[in-house]
Amino acid sequence: MYSGSNGTFDDEYIRYVLDTYSDLIIRLCYSYVKTMHDAEDIAQDVFLELIRRKPAFTDNNHEKAWLLRTAVNKCKNHLKSGWVSKTVPLEDNLSDSALQTEDSGLDDTKRAVLEAVNSLPEKYRTVIHLFYYSGLSIQEIAATKHISSATVGTQLARGRELLKKKLGDDF
Repeated sequence: MYSGSNGTFDDEYIRYVLDTYSDLIIRLCYSYVKTMHDAEDIAQDVFLELIRRKPAFTDNNHEKAWLLRTAVNKCKNHLKSGWVSKTVPLEDNLSDSALQTEDSGLDDTKRAVLEAVNSLPEKYRTVIHLFYYSGLSIQEIAATKHISSATVGTQLARGRELLKKKLGDDF
């Protein structure tokens, strides 16, 4: 369900977009900014931008690509802002037991893999996240990042190699 050629947005369409893409956008933002609060704030900004601009989409893939590209741009802008470098995440001040309650749903293996993915350089982390966690195809990632499919494939392969080195033979 896309907005159509006239760029109209009604409550039903907005509800559809939020239900369909909010988890995907939040996960993508989290892979960049590393805090859930910032990821949720940026995702909210992405959806507000959609409502403000009211772009006309040709199909669902165009709609999804626009949302992902907007999210990536907003994450990069957030990371470049002076605010990020001057703040200390609240998690740094909490005890380990307080942090465990937030991640209690993850087992040790998933947590280790997620930490390894999050420690990758940005270009590898992003394609790994979009491919494995968000379920995008190589072509969709290429369209979202404005790079070739071959480049996405290369970054996925190199990212996997780095993960193998980080995780060792146990995985």
